[in-house]
Amino acid sequence: MISSPYRLFIPVLVFILGTGCATMKNYTKDTRESRSMVAEGRYAGALDTFSLPKTGKGDILVHLERGIILQYMGEYLKSAHEFETASSMITAYENRAVVSAEKTFRQGASLVINEKALQYRGKDFEKILIHAFDALDYLMLGNLEDARVEIRQAYHRQKQLYKKHKKAMEEAGSGTRGWENAFRDADTAAFERNRIKAARASSVYQNAFAYYISALVYELNNETDEAYIDLKKAIRAAPKCRYIQQDLIRLAKNLGFHEDVSKWQQKYGEYACPTKGSIDIFVVLESGSAPFLEDMSLPVPFGKGGISFVSFPVYVFVPQTTSACTIRCRGITARTGIVCDIDATAARDLMDKLPILFAKQVARVAVKSQITDAMGDQFGGIGLLASTVASAVTEQADLRTWSSLPKQIQVARIHVPENTAYITIESVPGLNHRRIDIPGGTKHLIVLVRTAKTGLYIQTKSY
Repeated sequence: MISSPYRLFIPVLVFILGTGCATMKNYTKDTRESRSMVAEGRYAGALDTFSLPKTGKGDILVHLERGIILQYMGEYLKSAHEFETASSMITAYENRAVVSAEKTFRQGASLVINEKALQYRGKDFEKILIHAFDALDYLMLGNLEDARVEIRQAYHRQKQLYKKHKKAMEEAGSGTRGWENAFRDADTAAFERNRIKAARASSVYQNAFAYYISALVYELNNETDEAYIDLKKAIRAAPKCRYIQQDLIRLAKNLGFHEDVSKWQQKYGEYACPTKGSIDIFVVLESGSAPFLEDMSLPVPFGKGGISFVSFPVYVFVPQTTSACTIRCRGITARTGIVCDIDATAARDLMDKLPILFAKQVARVAVKSQITDAMGDQFGGIGLLASTVASAVTEQADLRTWSSLPKQIQVARIHVPENTAYITIESVPGLNHRRIDIPGGTKHLIVLVRTAKTGLYIQTKSY
């Protein structure tokens, strides 16, 4: 009689064939061309590589990739639509009250094959960035009402995801023990690069970019109290960002919070608030290319002489040529500073999840051990060999990640005299520079800058 582990192996093989080997695809290789196009500023070509099916609805990653590329192109309404489609798909998946047969089977398949058998639902840091980028889309469209909706969604997401992650860690429990040693033994260099990079992010669930955009939206809506609250959250996530520091002092003074003014100035130094009537220039710089994932594998002996292969994703970080941008205007000079290091945030997200992935991997090895032993009992050496080969082929890390993101998000905020006609922006190193005209009557100017190998791509919105 055929054992239950062996019976499970047959439908899994059928699943692989029926999905057109989707669980065997390598997302890093599949997106290599599009990532190259984004880096070169060929956004229309990159968008074409993420075409939608005739139904108009692809998987979550397709919509995320399209959303950020469309933002680079200045197609903000289309970008917002893609972000909101991805967000609604994620929410629908998470809120599904009744577990469908397909979902149950996919979870079972992920236990035997790999994590790619599961539908992609977005990484935690990606889910937060969706709403921050969507709010930026609406800011560039001049739609403060919808921007306000998105910043509230971002705040809700950060709280929700933190609670969910904490619960998942508790449920994994003892299965996560020893995970750090296992990863160091597998590939010390790859693990260390990710661990060191992750240490630069204070938390996945406190995103300074999301909070700073939120504070800007509130300030444009004349909700200064709310803006000040979010600035205090932003400074906890990015304590070294001098523009957040300066805004804390400025708003504390405007709100008459004298004790706070003293506290912030003692901590961050004196700051001369802008004169009445000055123009507020808020620059957002999206620079470089996000990290991609590669497979890290390790053979593990088990059972009656069989070998299993455990695989985990690790990030590979892409060097960038532009480190910042300098803004100049009538003797005023400012350089952008990092508000969200996506390299560090992605690595931190991965490091936070590795204990859970390790626990699932241990469970997967146990299941594959049973299958291999059953195959050996049924068919002898040939069955043992076939099962070992199947284990090696199917054990692949899930390399899906939002590949078109920038490497860093930087900001700068300056206040220039009223009636200023223009500012200039130049890359650091100074290979590219642009003049930005300021429309008459402008009180606030948002400047969105994207760096590429071919130069600077800039869009503006005045309020």
